[in-house]
Amino acid sequence: MNIIDPILFHSRHDPEALALCAPGVDLVTYERLHKSINNVARRASALGLKPGQIVALFLPQRPIIHAVLVLGLARLGVVTASLGTRSLPKSLRVDTVVSDGPYSDPASKTIQLDPSWLTGDGTPPAIDAPKADDLCRIILTSGTTGEPKAVGLTHRMILERVLRFHALCGNKLPFGPRLLCDVTLATSLGYTMFVATLIKGGAFFVRGNNAENTLRALGFYNVNAFVVAPGSLPELLAEYDKHRCRHAFDVILTGGSILSNRLAESVGTRMGSNVVAAYGSAEASLVASAPAHAIRDTAGAVGYVTPGMRVEIVDDSDRPVPPGKSGIVRIRGDHVVSGYFNEMQSPSQIFRDGWFYPGDIGSLTAEGMLVISGRHKAVLNLGGEKIAPEAIEEAVAACGSAIPAGAAVVTNSSGLDEIWVAIESQKPIDRERLHEYCRGNLPDKFVPKRFVTVACLPRNAMGKLDRARLRQMLEAEAAAAEPPDVGR
Repeated sequence: MNIIDPILFHSRHDPEALALCAPGVDLVTYERLHKSINNVARRASALGLKPGQIVALFLPQRPIIHAVLVLGLARLGVVTASLGTRSLPKSLRVDTVVSDGPYSDPASKTIQLDPSWLTGDGTPPAIDAPKADDLCRIILTSGTTGEPKAVGLTHRMILERVLRFHALCGNKLPFGPRLLCDVTLATSLGYTMFVATLIKGGAFFVRGNNAENTLRALGFYNVNAFVVAPGSLPELLAEYDKHRCRHAFDVILTGGSILSNRLAESVGTRMGSNVVAAYGSAEASLVASAPAHAIRDTAGAVGYVTPGMRVEIVDDSDRPVPPGKSGIVRIRGDHVVSGYFNEMQSPSQIFRDGWFYPGDIGSLTAEGMLVISGRHKAVLNLGGEKIAPEAIEEAVAACGSAIPAGAAVVTNSSGLDEIWVAIESQKPIDRERLHEYCRGNLPDKFVPKRFVTVACLPRNAMGKLDRARLRQMLEAEAAAAEPPDVGR
């Protein structure tokens, strides 16, 4: 089976049911979605696109049209990759880029989206439906510590990953017919939840033209499931308070980064008490999950290792370490890819001897709970002593009301390496209080020397900190800074 036929089936079963919605912008029924999928497939074919070709989609401001194009091109047998805010990795060569605005890629042909893509009578394309083992989708990895990589997925692999989320994220998610997804289709989690919602005849919601319309729609349409990256939650909680929203979801699934205790408590009391944390990747799909309350007493816990996945913690020589001891995380399982798409030889530090090495540092408890303490490439090094930036960021968040923060090593005007922290805040911060709190909760060497307020921390599509851009931001501040305000 392919991913398209179950979706098209719902246009016959319940044609007037809501399929897609961006509040205040557009809503699409299953009957309209069926016609639009066929129209897109026929228009793409008329433009010369053929089954098996790869098309990159750059439509950051049109989430509903983006979603329809993903499905319409899949119906034609065209493989899609959504760019989001990312550029194409050098290893991925595409046949065409479809864009709704300026996009420059000298190696690829670019087609501008126009209304003709969606117009027509909905006549199906004169071509066989794609098969289960045909390549369907390319997901670009986050690239937080390097260039994004391409992960290729067949129709069969996508459907198997959908079933894993249904089976391993609690009993509420499989029965949530209306889902608000705040992570984009460019991400593995966003795309999986998109397909999962539509193949069961549900309604897939994205943010509308403004926060007020989006929040009003939650109650009006009884949206009962929410998928979100932890990095987006402080802003959404602020909008909840601003508009006095009282809507509660049946289930809230978080993924992309670690959900802090303070943030989980804030979400649980205002947006819905059933909060589920998930850990995974484009390469491996869902690796661990747990209710937030079950992991709140273990710092860095991301969930219990799910059935079908094997996780080991190893040292630098790939020797397994005892439960509770920190080391390098490696993963294997039926749903883990063996390498990156279109790369003859994937990096040995990522795929080796049947294992996938995601680049995380962590530990496993005797009960199978996975604890993540940081990223291997992101570890901060001061004179040979090392610390995960997440440890500093967690200390900063614990001092305030779950304030988002990003830590990096920068070189000050005197040529010395120091820990600086960027804090996402529109209000003044108490730097002395933050400094004193960190002094009492971090090793002296890693107490931040300066706290910098920024309007927005740099993040990728999954809400993870873009640490390369964060360091550039703080280095620019350091180059123009006066002597540090604390720690001298």
